[in-house]
Amino acid sequence: MSDIFQEVEEDVRRERYEEIWKKYGNHIIVLATMIVAAVGAWQFWQRYEISQRQATSDRYEAALAIARSGDAVKAEEALSGLVKDAKGGYSALVKFELATAMMAQGKRDPAVALLRELVQEENPLISNPARLRLAWTIADASPKPEIATLLAPLTAADNPWRFAAAEVLAYLDLTQGSRSEALTQYEKLSQETGAPPSLRTRATAISNYIKANPPGAPAPAATANPTPAPAVAPAPAARPAARPAATPAPTPTQRTNTK
Repeated sequence: MSDIFQEVEEDVRRERYEEIWKKYGNHIIVLATMIVAAVGAWQFWQRYEISQRQATSDRYEAALAIARSGDAVKAEEALSGLVKDAKGGYSALVKFELATAMMAQGKRDPAVALLRELVQEENPLISNPARLRLAWTIADASPKPEIATLLAPLTAADNPWRFAAAEVLAYLDLTQGSRSEALTQYEKLSQETGAPPSLRTRATAISNYIKANPPGAPAPAATANPTPAPAVAPAPAARPAARPAATPAPTPTQRTNTK
């Protein structure tokens, strides 16, 4: 008896499936086709995106090679073409390098415009170094309050860029006549254990230079029997560079995070 009931149950189930298939079979086929098509389209788009990123990366590396060769004109041409096509993090990196190529040719205004665009980026890995590079770029032609406002987001106690921002402000004090304030700031930076070693070294050298060369120091008084001057006078100590050679663009690790 159990076998008979089982066969009847299977027949009923089969009839139900057949009714469902007759009623919804076409819809099921269409839905399955759409799912397969969607998966295929997604995979195609993923492959396309990867190929586009690889092409952009290759063009970017080629442009960097030109820039490293010292040919700023050709580097600008390559980067200008790339900035139109690059997306996401690559767009920001290209603008950093394009601004550098422009500055190398004395094209200050378009370089400043690019850096101001980067300052507006929401990603701090882009906007923070852009603020610092822009500050150095316009430091010699801008009042300290303007630069201080630009750098304000970097000066928080937990911001890793705070020491670099303080160096810019110390440089402004030095070049705009506030030598005592500059000396205080450079001495403080030279003792900051959290600051990069290169920055501390610069700060130490500049603070020593300021102390050794006070403004308006009187010349030594002449003696009755001056010591004969040597045949060749020793060269004076060179003035240390008051600003770093360049503010770096985001590092390779940071580039990954900006894609």
